[in-house]
Amino acid sequence: MATQSPLYFLNIVETLYEFDEPILFVARVGFLKSLFLKINEIDTGGEYLSCYIDDNHISGLRDGRISIRGVFDSQKERYIVAADYALNVLSEMMVGPTEVAEAFLPKPGVGILPRLGECPDVLQEKDALVSIYFQGAGLQRESIQYSTLMGLLSGVQNLVRNVIAPPELRGLRTSTFDFLVGDPALGSLMISVKEPVANMGKLRQAQERRGLTIEEVRIGVTKTKDEFFAGMEDMLSQNALTAATDDVYEGVQHLLPSADTAFSNVTFSTQKGNVLRRISISRERADEVRKAHARSNGVDSRRTGTIIEINAASRTLLLRSRAGVTTCAFDPTAFERLRKDPAFKIGSRLQVDGDLFERVRRDYLNVQRIILLEAIT
Repeated sequence: MATQSPLYFLNIVETLYEFDEPILFVARVGFLKSLFLKINEIDTGGEYLSCYIDDNHISGLRDGRISIRGVFDSQKERYIVAADYALNVLSEMMVGPTEVAEAFLPKPGVGILPRLGECPDVLQEKDALVSIYFQGAGLQRESIQYSTLMGLLSGVQNLVRNVIAPPELRGLRTSTFDFLVGDPALGSLMISVKEPVANMGKLRQAQERRGLTIEEVRIGVTKTKDEFFAGMEDMLSQNALTAATDDVYEGVQHLLPSADTAFSNVTFSTQKGNVLRRISISRERADEVRKAHARSNGVDSRRTGTIIEINAASRTLLLRSRAGVTTCAFDPTAFERLRKDPAFKIGSRLQVDGDLFERVRRDYLNVQRIILLEAIT
């Protein structure tokens, strides 16, 4: 029997992960580099999932700025490559984004090393001042609703200008002091704030800033950024917010996921050199933070209205009242008690007391007591 002639040879230029053999590696294919992941053992050698990769994404894999899945998802063209044990390629087939079985793909968020923790599925800017990564079923790689994009961009702008900016530079016009932002990356959505920019002539017009330099501006921004991350960690570690973390909460509240948002998780990250710092907040954790804020501020309120939507998965409902539509959240025991009541359905009248959190889009009520539930006939 004639021996099959190889199509080409995989010349490995960098091995990213190996276990007795290279499992994840970068090889040169012609003039371009490709990422190869072994997905199957065959009689003659192995099958590999492959896609083209540039140096920026290779660096991102090493640093934990993108997951393995994120690299494959960033390319429209993927290949299934069969190679012998000497890495001679015997066959190659191009496959579309939906033609690869999920079992053969790496899980989202997994990087090349466990110490890197959960990695974003889109490339994070290298040495970004702060990157904010939104994940959720409502955010797609191909497209995103304009209103969602603009809302998140506005929330990020509010955060950097009112929390990350040094106190003495907050409230200035953007023509005087602002930040550079990298291209928003879809899949889900990554927004990276790169560095501060300033019109030093305008900044120095104020008597207290006469001798200010751009380097001092950068140092001040880095200092407040570090204070922000420390405040975020404190906010998430405590059962109730304190005065020290309340300003942080006010800055991030519109960026936290809820039952009403298109995203279910948000991650704040920063990198300096090889040090990567990440804080990830799920919907459940965000709800706990909102409840802590409501408790610490003692905001008690009553809502009376009509149930217009029920979400059993998140134990929430939407209540339309004179105050507008409010998201009402229940603890597991209270929600199960409601579900057993025949009157608990869309269109019924409900009156509840709880801790109210006022939001731009829709108020949020952490229900403490159910006053009334009756079906409207």
